[in-house]
Amino acid sequence: MDIKEMLHRHILETYLKGEPNRSLQYDTPLLTSGIIDSIGVLGLISFIESEFRIEFMPRELDRDRLETIDRIYGAIRQKLAQKSD
Repeated sequence: MDIKEMLHRHILETYLKGEPNRSLQYDTPLLTSGIIDSIGVLGLISFIESEFRIEFMPRELDRDRLETIDRIYGAIRQKLAQKSD
């Protein structure tokens, strides 16, 4: 399973489990639409760091970078690239 699909599945199962008919695309706003709240962000970051064995500094993740699966994917790829250097 690729990174985007893993994120998609995690968000569906964790944050939208009570809304099975809600559409979730890779560009769906997560924060501004209310899918993920501030507490949920902490859980999402914890999941990402654990799953991909990376660590984000607080300044590396702002609302803009966490707004969509596409943007989160970009942050993960950047962090993984730095890790392999």
